[in-house]
Amino acid sequence: MRPLALLLLLCVVSGCSKEKPRSLSDTEGRKVKALCKREGGCKLKQVGGATHEGHSKLSLHRDSRHVGLCSVNGEAKPTPADCRPLVCEKNADCPPAHGMKHGNCINQYCVEPTAELAVADSIMLCLAGTGFGKTDPKQVGLYAMALNCGEPCKVPAPCRQP
Repeated sequence: MRPLALLLLLCVVSGCSKEKPRSLSDTEGRKVKALCKREGGCKLKQVGGATHEGHSKLSLHRDSRHVGLCSVNGEAKPTPADCRPLVCEKNADCPPAHGMKHGNCINQYCVEPTAELAVADSIMLCLAGTGFGKTDPKQVGLYAMALNCGEPCKVPAPCRQP
C-alpha cells in the first residue's frame, strides 16, 4: 500500500492529472494548440495557417451540433459567420465537452452528437473552405442559403454536409 500512496503523491505533485495540449484544425487550415480543462473551457493559441486580419483572438463555438473555431474582433462575441468547423480524424482531435476526456469526431468534424443541426451549423458548413468573413460574393450567396436551412435544419446541397 505504501508504494501506491507514494505513486499517487508523485502524480499529484508532478501534475499527471493535467490535460496535455491538443492540436486542433479547422476547414481554413488554421492550426491551434488548445489546453482544455475537463471542467470546460480551452485556452487557444494559433500556431499555423492564415490569420483573420483585424481579429486578434480565437474562441470555440459550441452552441450547436458542430464545434467551430471562431475569429474574435476585440471583446465582441463572434457570430457563426466568424467560425469555421473543426476537422478531425479521431475523437482525440476534438476539444472535450464538459467533464469528458475527448470530444466527438463524426464524419471528420468535431461535433456534439446530442445536439440537433441548427442554423449556426448550416452557416459554418456553407462557409467552410471559403476563407474568413462573409463578404466575398460567393460567401454572400452561401450565407444566404445557410440562413434558410428550414425547420428542422437541412444544410443546403452546395455546402459541406454534416
